[in-house]
Amino acid sequence: MTVYLCTCGTSAFKPNKFELARLNANWVEANGGVEKAAQAIYESFAQVPFDDPAGWSRDLSAELHSLARMRVNEKDTVILYASETPDGQACALAVKRYLEAALPGIVCIVDVVEGLQVTDAVRFRTKGVLEFTRKVLRQIDGNGPENVVLNPTGGFKSLVPYTVLIGMIRRVKARYIFEQSSALIELPSMPVEFAHARLAPFLDVLERIDRDTCISQKEWEREIPHESREELEALFEFEDGCVTLSPVGILVLGELGQARALVPYLSRCALEDLLKMDRLAGRNPQEFLERVARNPKHLEEKTHARLPGGFVWLKPGNTTDRYLVSVDRFRLLVWRIVDHAEYERFGSWQEKQWEALRADARFQPFVRMDLYWP
Repeated sequence: MTVYLCTCGTSAFKPNKFELARLNANWVEANGGVEKAAQAIYESFAQVPFDDPAGWSRDLSAELHSLARMRVNEKDTVILYASETPDGQACALAVKRYLEAALPGIVCIVDVVEGLQVTDAVRFRTKGVLEFTRKVLRQIDGNGPENVVLNPTGGFKSLVPYTVLIGMIRRVKARYIFEQSSALIELPSMPVEFAHARLAPFLDVLERIDRDTCISQKEWEREIPHESREELEALFEFEDGCVTLSPVGILVLGELGQARALVPYLSRCALEDLLKMDRLAGRNPQEFLERVARNPKHLEEKTHARLPGGFVWLKPGNTTDRYLVSVDRFRLLVWRIVDHAEYERFGSWQEKQWEALRADARFQPFVRMDLYWP
């Protein structure tokens, strides 16, 4: 199974099939809104065979043309990143309907990206590109880079360099159709490395901006030495005395943070435990797990007991909840979240029981916690 992350534009709309009408928000409204307009657009190319290369570039959208050449199939997942505009959303929904009809069983999701539009360049750069970057990174982290393909063929051409940069840094393949040709260009993942030693001193300020959304220009000037500002400028956006992270800054933050942070993954049992625990007053399991995963010092401080097989019990403080975890490379695997009474029942376990726990299929699969609690 492959997850295709596709920028999605408006090429599904063929003016000659709508009496040379111009696609915009007014056209969508005049045709009954996004859902009805999407159906009309879909019906304009619904009969084009998905297995006929002769009609791909002529009759299908850029997204469908490229996916067809990549041989997408019914076992795959396609994420269509659409603009926040009605016409962009209508075209993305039309592409989704075509894929679902042509490849029964395929998972196709339209993900609307706030800030993606063509009327406000500042909003596009500071909001749209940033949100797009965050969404793509979440999918890469959740599915694994080896299972993801970036497809920037459709949509905003200005997103292409960001998409390619994400692919290079996160080692994800990028494929697209060049302009009007039928040639499928593939950019393989590349071993690009940051100068970690040079950037690491600025991790704290990057994390603070990410947490608080922005800091003042004066605060930024206090944190960033004058001699470093020019080379670090690409990491930040500056507007009205406020400093936020740029898409490049988000990528750098992710790379630097991975060097010292863990990512919480919940087992099937822990997910059920968390749903129960989340209803209890005075408990915040998500916040606790994120905090100990971010900082090895916090993880060590909250370790209550070490067990055979690399298992550890974590204790938040003056509460009765306990967390059974282990570390697997960059992942903090959360096996169980239990109350004190259930925790005590594990006290008599022998080494063989802890070893058997790792092979217990009831705990599989482990999923990223932030995919359920972003």
